[in-house]
Amino acid sequence: MNKLILLLVFLLASLINSFAFAAPLRVFVAEINTAGGQSKDEMKPMLQNLLASRLNGDAIAAVGSAPEADIVVTGTYVTIGKIFSLDAMAKTSAGKILTRAFVQGESQDDLIPAVGKLADKLSAELVKMYPATQGSPGIIKNEQQLRPAPVGEFIKLSEQEQGSVGGWLSKRLEGAANLIATGKNLPDGGREIFLAENRRLSYYRQGSDMNLVAEVEMRTSEKIISLDTIENSDGALDIYVTIVRSDELASQVWQLKGDKLVKVLENLPFFFRSFTLAGAPRKLYAQSMGRDADFYGDISEAIRNGSNIILKNPIKMPRYGNIYNFNKLLDRDGKIFTVAINPDGYLIVYDQGLKELWRSNDKFGGSELFFQKEDADVRTTGNKFRSIFMNQRVQVTAKGEVLVGKNDGFWVMGDARSYNKGAVYSLVWNGSSLDEKWRTKDTQNYMPDYVFDEARNELLILQTVQRPGVTTRGASSLAIKKVE
Repeated sequence: MNKLILLLVFLLASLINSFAFAAPLRVFVAEINTAGGQSKDEMKPMLQNLLASRLNGDAIAAVGSAPEADIVVTGTYVTIGKIFSLDAMAKTSAGKILTRAFVQGESQDDLIPAVGKLADKLSAELVKMYPATQGSPGIIKNEQQLRPAPVGEFIKLSEQEQGSVGGWLSKRLEGAANLIATGKNLPDGGREIFLAENRRLSYYRQGSDMNLVAEVEMRTSEKIISLDTIENSDGALDIYVTIVRSDELASQVWQLKGDKLVKVLENLPFFFRSFTLAGAPRKLYAQSMGRDADFYGDISEAIRNGSNIILKNPIKMPRYGNIYNFNKLLDRDGKIFTVAINPDGYLIVYDQGLKELWRSNDKFGGSELFFQKEDADVRTTGNKFRSIFMNQRVQVTAKGEVLVGKNDGFWVMGDARSYNKGAVYSLVWNGSSLDEKWRTKDTQNYMPDYVFDEARNELLILQTVQRPGVTTRGASSLAIKKVE
């Protein structure tokens, strides 16, 4: 009997070990030091993110900070003339050097392939040292890693898991859309959906699939940076298209006339956004553009009266706050707080006096959409124009949940940004910080925009499945998830 018990204990211990060490090795890639060449500040995070994304795989999980990592990778990028060398070193969290690797190239065209080769070298050595099927001395996996992932479209905290049901995915849609807005619900249970590319507005009817009804194209000098809808006093749907022409605002208002898109107003000097402030009924808001400031002055409620836009009830913004990156929330006592994403991507909560109360540890937001203005400091920067990137919009539900998008897999070179996955997070204010309530699974593509249809409890997630090129508009898809 004792022998049988010992045998069972031995088998159980072996089984536990095999599961524990099957978890991927957590690796953090620190910012890469650079020497020589130009654009050093841009190269550091770019190389860091490129290397992290290429290390990430089945055996290795790239994490966002050194404290949560088993292995820390540091690196140096040196250029002499056109030749470069990229060196990396992997250490344990205790500082023990595990392995070194390097790659070289003869031009900038070799850089991205070289990062991939460097990641392959590091991965091969680290997997040899810590194979997933064998013991890994000195590496302790936390309890959360050993738990199986929850099943369903939403990953929720264990005490709040409610699951999700269903899901709908459109066919491939022509055009890499940056923005989505919803219109009225249709009698057959579908809805009106509007998508915007850089210079194109498209109207779809969503039912069993997405059916394109009408499209209009803007001038080559115009770029769409926001797309919003709201019912006017007559019950008709107004479609607000925020447009930058050259480096000035020239926004437009469109309406549906049967199956056609008809322009009813143009050359409006405002940024527009329709949303639910602190979970209240949806309203339209507007903000101006300054000569020097990208977003100028207060945000005000906007009402269209014929060809006039009437502004009222101005809202003061915190530092860095603008019409597209903020919202307000109510706590249990009815106190109003402002929440915004700052330029570095951190989510910040402000009190009634716009004093910072809390800042997230993780970054949120992330968008590839931008507009340009003339650079007043061209002598210093050497660039005639500077780029202003948009961000994911912060939405607040009637229940007080703060919804915010987050794109990952980021790298940047000049004005080129690229993300390869995204998710939507639901956060709740507990009186001192924002706690995660649920989040969607990562998309397999860049997520340029999303909309939460609170009346139907559905999340509409727009994805870029093919980026536009010289001869192609690219492609998009739309996923709809039921939130339960």
